Amino acid sequence: MVLKLKTPTVPATEEQATNAETARFISGATRKPTPGKAKLVNFRLSEAFDDILEAEAIRTGQSRTTVLKAALAAFDNLDENQKNHWLLESAKF
Repeated sequence: MVLKLKTPTVPATEEQATNAETARFISGATRKPTPGKAKLVNFRLSEAFDDILEAEAIRTGQSRTTVLKAALAAFDNLDENQKNHWLLESAKF
């Protein structure tokens, strides 16, 4: 049994890439992500959590992002039982 493969046709480009463009392409592909660079994350909060976040941001004069980071840092330092407790409590809001 012989398989006959179809060869893809690649459209010819009018201009060839310059060495500088090729070098930029290669260096961009091999570049490692910058450590510590912020990542955009989207999620949904209930009205109750949004109100808490907003109230703390106003009270402290910090941004909502800073307040949320502080809450996550505090949560990360809890022991397993406390984490489980607050995970269950959060479902009540």
